[in-house]
Amino acid sequence: MIFALVASVAVAEVSIGAWGRGIFVPVQANNHGDDNMTSVQRTWDGGNWTTYDQDAMARIGFTVAGNSDNVGFQVDLRADGALELNDVAKIWVKPMDMVTLTMGQYFDDTLRGNTAFGSFDWLRAYGNNNGEDITFTRISSSANNKNYEVDPGFLITARPVDALFVAVNFADAYGLTENLFNKIQVQFGYDIDGIGLFRAQYYSQELGDDADATMEVAFKLTMVENLYADFGFRMFLNDDPGALGEAKEKDVSAYAKYSMDAIVLHAQTIFKLMDDDNAYTFGAGVDYDMGDGIGVQADVHYFNDVWGKQTAGETAITFFAGVKKGFSNGLVGAGFQVESSDETAWAIPVRMEYWF
Repeated sequence: MIFALVASVAVAEVSIGAWGRGIFVPVQANNHGDDNMTSVQRTWDGGNWTTYDQDAMARIGFTVAGNSDNVGFQVDLRADGALELNDVAKIWVKPMDMVTLTMGQYFDDTLRGNTAFGSFDWLRAYGNNNGEDITFTRISSSANNKNYEVDPGFLITARPVDALFVAVNFADAYGLTENLFNKIQVQFGYDIDGIGLFRAQYYSQELGDDADATMEVAFKLTMVENLYADFGFRMFLNDDPGALGEAKEKDVSAYAKYSMDAIVLHAQTIFKLMDDDNAYTFGAGVDYDMGDGIGVQADVHYFNDVWGKQTAGETAITFFAGVKKGFSNGLVGAGFQVESSDETAWAIPVRMEYWF
């Protein structure tokens, strides 16, 4: 029976993968005057400022996927306290080589802007929480591409030629048919050979006549050896503050990564241009590979008083330094993080991560 099951799985091209991360914090001091705390949490949890959150556990995740030339599926599960569905539960079909249809809960990161480095992979509450979707927002079946909750949708992607990528995403595919196009995301990407990747998109993410519409353009420079540079512009078209940003807000963002031997340098900035006042942040970081799987990381970030990272009306500075030891299927590391605004918060994270 076991041999028959294994044989059927192999023939069907079903695979199992996994990724997870947890952070043990033996001591953390928040900036609200409360007692020091101990916790186990995930990178993206809020820091547990006042009380221990039982939902803040290590991410224990795994994926079951089936792939063939024209049909496949993927299910992401997590056991962060209880076994449940995670971000992705999708069916995909390729009716022809250049077109893929996807249904269910899904993400598509083909054109996504990813500027993650340093403290973004440790405790974001004490560091930088701007690392993904900064220059260009990912495709998501959710009505709000910025959160971790996803709802079912229907996605059409096409690559007529290698350099061109086009996508039409019907997010949150339920409700009145007349509102279907009020929850749509249209992406376009073109790879200019030897120069860089140009991207543009429009997405609207609320029901009815008051759809919260956004436009984005971005360019990723690839022509300079050892340099990764990405620049983005985002404009919110709504007249009133909506789910994604302030009315008529315009965001300008940039990220650069330069590699030289064992050293990688990072720089990031985001400006939010608004009617009343402007919010901005900038930061820099460094990675150093010491060999034998050992790496050292550090970063520093500044947030102005309009950004309001932890305390509204106060500027904030974050600092992180840490060391990690990598293995074939994971890593372990420890660091020190400080977030200072009106008062100072700090934490000592111990990070464990796996991938299979």
